[in-house]
Amino acid sequence: MFELNRRQVLGGAAGIAVTGLTSRRARADMRSLIVTEPGHSADSLPFYVGIRKGFYKEAGLDVQLVTSEGGGKAMAAVQSGNADAYIGGPEHIAFANVKGGKPVRAVIGLSNRANSFLVARTGVAIDPAKSFAENIKGKKIAVGTRGGTGYSILLYLLKRDGLDPRSDVVLLEIATNAGTVAAVKNGEADLAMVSEPAIAQGVKTGIWQEPFASMPKELGPFAWTTVNLPKALIESDPDLVRAIVAASKKSLDLVFNDEAEMRAIAAEEFPTLPKDDLDAILTRARANDMWEQDGAMPEEAWAKTLSIITISGMIAQDVAYADVFDPTFL
Repeated sequence: MFELNRRQVLGGAAGIAVTGLTSRRARADMRSLIVTEPGHSADSLPFYVGIRKGFYKEAGLDVQLVTSEGGGKAMAAVQSGNADAYIGGPEHIAFANVKGGKPVRAVIGLSNRANSFLVARTGVAIDPAKSFAENIKGKKIAVGTRGGTGYSILLYLLKRDGLDPRSDVVLLEIATNAGTVAAVKNGEADLAMVSEPAIAQGVKTGIWQEPFASMPKELGPFAWTTVNLPKALIESDPDLVRAIVAASKKSLDLVFNDEAEMRAIAAEEFPTLPKDDLDAILTRARANDMWEQDGAMPEEAWAKTLSIITISGMIAQDVAYADVFDPTFL
């Protein structure tokens, strides 16, 4: 499934590591808001900032955050009425639309770049003067399983550059980070699609080099993580949506304008992650414009995401921007 690989940034290292709000009763004067997420990840750090700093509480919202396993389950909780909203990939809104599910809309963006990078095994020559296609042609590439984000993105880029995935490269489908590391270390793969903290760990141990290709740079705006609510709830309680969007914008402002506080909150959210690994994740996220400062959800970002999930076979029909996103509260 598309969601299995899109949120590996921190989930494995930090477990669910939620803030403990799932067991807290809402105060009588506050609106309880149950929010699901497919994995506890740096992609959604602005949302965690809003909880920790009390921005949602100031807006009258008692947020109860529940971490599930994969975007499909996060969306299913919203579809069943067990959750009011989910934070995660808006592609699941499109999947639900196609299957005839309850209409859901993304109301604000949290992160807007695909969090994946290509690295080359130590000793494999990469020429920065050559194009992306020239550097990967003929290589064995360790990538996630078919239908996962990394695999889908790679198929998109191969098609973009006129390469045949069956003859111009060898795609090694590997489900786990440990398997990817082993494949590169043993020489079975020349390249690998990875994210932090695996990048820093691999460089530190000499398994691979610094990334030579950044998916945020290759793809540009990409609909990665949004705050998503049922359309019926948006229409029946627009003040609730305004409160969520306003608090989320305040959180995004802090992420961009107070780096020290942002890093301190991240350390609280992911207490089991080594400091060096967390620093690497946050530094690369900032360097690659991972978060969406004004919460915008550009139409071009959805067009890119839709192209990738179509190429991957996850969806077979066009889904209009207006059927996935509601930017009116921004």
